[in-house]
Amino acid sequence: MTRFRPVAALALALAAAAPFGAALASSDDNRAERSGAQAVTPANARFDAPAAIAAVLGAGYTAVSELEWERGGWQVKANDAQGRRVELRVDAATGAVAPRGR
Repeated sequence: MTRFRPVAALALALAAAAPFGAALASSDDNRAERSGAQAVTPANARFDAPAAIAAVLGAGYTAVSELEWERGGWQVKANDAQGRRVELRVDAATGAVAPRGR
């Protein structure tokens, strides 16, 4: 009599699905290559983290408290000229500072 072993079945299912997962992941990763543009990452961004902070301060904002990479740009929390907390986006390619959500 053969016993059903859930762990063995799970391992077999994962091994069979592994090539499909890699194929699906690579198709998403190559999206920028297919369009001819290189994806912007923190490592190859024209405006790195210190430059993004400098751009925010240069645009008249103060007290930068958070900096996070998200979707090809920097998300920054800072204070505006009136001292209100604002969320900003800094374009990693151009350094343009804009309120987040626009």
